[in-house]
Amino acid sequence: MHEGSLYYLLLLPLTAALLCWIMASVSGWSRLAADYRSTRGVTGERALMRTARVGPVNYPSVLSFCCTEDGLHISIAFPFRFCHPPLFIPWNDFFQVTPDNKLFSNRIKAAIGRPEIARLVLPAWVRYRMPMSLRGISDE
Repeated sequence: MHEGSLYYLLLLPLTAALLCWIMASVSGWSRLAADYRSTRGVTGERALMRTARVGPVNYPSVLSFCCTEDGLHISIAFPFRFCHPPLFIPWNDFFQVTPDNKLFSNRIKAAIGRPEIARLVLPAWVRYRMPMSLRGISDE
């Protein structure tokens, strides 16, 4: 093995950790974790490998959601978990919920916390499992 190869083996995980830290800081995940970090397991309907946006950062097909009567549990796939602890956000902390319908998508935008900690754009799967009063739509 070439002597310089060992540096690359060390540099790769350090770079990945740095990118995860930057994403958590820029997106608002770190601020959400300060109030909504989940330390317990939740049971409910689950969806794996979903796309959502936290603040300005898009998380493509790496998020898992679990909807319960009390709130929404969000976690991220293993390789990206550094600086991204699981979150549990009670439904009572969702504000300014509005549809975010784009071509072929049926998402929902929501502000989290008062004052606002972060803004989320959630997939349709979450939209149709949250309480009807929060969906940002009239009874259809």
